[in-house]
Amino acid sequence: MVNLIALYPGQGSQFPKMTLDLYAASQKVRDLFGLASEVCKKDFFAILEQGTAEELQDTRLTQLVVTLANRAAYIRLQELGMQMICHAGFSLGELSSYAGGGILDDETLFKIVQRRGILMADSAREAELKHGKLGMAAVIGLSFQEVESLLEAEKLEGLYCANDNGPAQVVLAGKENLITQAKQLLLDKGAKKVIPLRVSGPFHTPFMEEATVEFSTFLSNCKFSDPQQAVISSVHGDFVHSKEEALALLARQLASPLRWTATMQRIETFARTQDSVVLGELGAKGVLSGLWKSSGSFLPCSTLGTEEAIKLATQEYKENDNGY
Repeated sequence: MVNLIALYPGQGSQFPKMTLDLYAASQKVRDLFGLASEVCKKDFFAILEQGTAEELQDTRLTQLVVTLANRAAYIRLQELGMQMICHAGFSLGELSSYAGGGILDDETLFKIVQRRGILMADSAREAELKHGKLGMAAVIGLSFQEVESLLEAEKLEGLYCANDNGPAQVVLAGKENLITQAKQLLLDKGAKKVIPLRVSGPFHTPFMEEATVEFSTFLSNCKFSDPQQAVISSVHGDFVHSKEEALALLARQLASPLRWTATMQRIETFARTQDSVVLGELGAKGVLSGLWKSSGSFLPCSTLGTEEAIKLATQEYKENDNGY
């Protein structure tokens, strides 16, 4: 039996009409759409069928449709007989990993995601009013430690390392004028590129601290369970051991750096202890598959977000049992 380690993408993996092929193929996916639409008071089929890329860019909507796509892929894989043994999510995707690991049920999941999106949008807007124009940029070619050391040495207060995406990919977030100022310094330090990102807020930085406080209060009234399967958090790159820890990590996540390099390393270590393991990103865009490939891991990562990809993969796994 092949065992799947499931990775769940976050914001940036959305696009119009995504996951509608899974909707057409599965009654269980259609039931998920119905539940999410009822909980959030939105018609998600219409949103994905008719929505533009620009409309899906609004974090209040992005977070919901990405979570819906992640969970739809999970349901379809499970429906076709795939066994999942470990879950990890990138930023927003952490909530989907909690659902996959049994910490959250789907109703609670969508309630939390909806509240999270609203709080993050409001917090980002308030931060800009207070601090001026804010932004994010990807730094290619330097490690998290190298970029963090440069920011500290240059005393660029108001600019933070937000995402540790891989051994040589870091995301900066903070004051836009400081990103411009830091660009040449980073290139001189050895960065290959510094690329501005189209995002709606300085996520995973102290600019989101106010949202963290309110989100923590909201989460305290939500139903959490202890993990039923292994779940690895991108807040600290380690396993989640209890419902109390899961709640604390989700609240802390908004204003804390994303530790994806550590998460990938923990996944690889876990995979070496298991028999017949495969790794899959439960999203159609291949964002995490790309990061995984660039990490240099021995374990390949498949992109499992469409009906075609899921069917081909599950058939191949059953026929060949080709795990690692």
